Amino acid sequence: MIKHSGAAICLLFSMLLFVGSCKKNDSNSKPNGSPEISISTPLDEPAYIYLDGKYTGTSYPEKKSITASKGQHTIGLSLKNSNKYLLKNLQVSDNISLAFTTADQPVAKAWKALWIGVQTVTATINNTQQQSTFTTDELNACFDYFQWSISNHFIPYSYGTMNWQVTRQDITAPMPLNNYNDGTGYVLSDATVRNAVAGILPGNYDCVFVCWKQKDGAVDFGGNYFGLAGTDPLSTNFKTGYVQVKFTQDPYATLSDKINNYKNNDPGVWIHEWLHTVGEHFYQNKGYTLPLANLGGGFSVHAAESYGYTAPWMNWYKDFVSGRVPSLSGGSYLGIGPETLLKCTVRETAVGCSN
Repeated sequence: MIKHSGAAICLLFSMLLFVGSCKKNDSNSKPNGSPEISISTPLDEPAYIYLDGKYTGTSYPEKKSITASKGQHTIGLSLKNSNKYLLKNLQVSDNISLAFTTADQPVAKAWKALWIGVQTVTATINNTQQQSTFTTDELNACFDYFQWSISNHFIPYSYGTMNWQVTRQDITAPMPLNNYNDGTGYVLSDATVRNAVAGILPGNYDCVFVCWKQKDGAVDFGGNYFGLAGTDPLSTNFKTGYVQVKFTQDPYATLSDKINNYKNNDPGVWIHEWLHTVGEHFYQNKGYTLPLANLGGGFSVHAAESYGYTAPWMNWYKDFVSGRVPSLSGGSYLGIGPETLLKCTVRETAVGCSN
């Protein structure tokens, strides 16, 4: 094997060109004249570094500077410990040092949810009208689980760029289920809910989240899903995301026990279903690059294994929301991103917002 001597090569170039071309470049000199942007964070907190809303693949303090072309840019930091996003908008013309502070945290974008607890659902089984009913405590447990997910998943995965404003409305009148798969599965359609609840109109909510009880005693309104969501909210008449999650306490003594098991072992149902409402068509139609749907059986949110993620998928949801899913071709990252979540929401887009 032939080994090249760096010293010999440097001497040769020096003799031919009469310049010190092998001398280490000045630290301020960057390829193509791109200015260097030096970064520091509050209390030296570790952070993921974003340029123009896209994850750069680098983190602070492992890397304390990035380069950017001359012009207008945004520099963002997702703080790893405090789950906050810091953002600076600046004109880059030369090398610059940026000292980020907590004052650089943008005002969180308001996202609006309507959470509906359906006390009783009905359907015909074997030619007999059957029903399943939540107790008040069970409805409260479902709502608490949803709020827990907002606090533990939605907001931190967005690094504080989302502010979910949640309205709760319970339905006490029996709600009819639709059956599918030759009557062996049951769903609560968005049209049924919309007809029962006033105010589900374009521009009012980003997503409607519905909770109903699958099993009550011997009555079981089964189906091959835990949660279900519409994947293209702007194609519907009410232009609002729609999610339904059905619960059964089996094999636990109470529904609260079942929910605690979910929290400890597989907590992602609410954020998984919400991601279907924005991660299949909504952001793709705005020009953003998300994980490939064909790698998830036709659904971007189901492509986790193809990108190397494992159950219970919480890192997948986090990277999907924060725009840090490594592309399979390398060199870029897929997903939504904190800055994207500061722009037009579903309800705003439904009534003409376009940024």
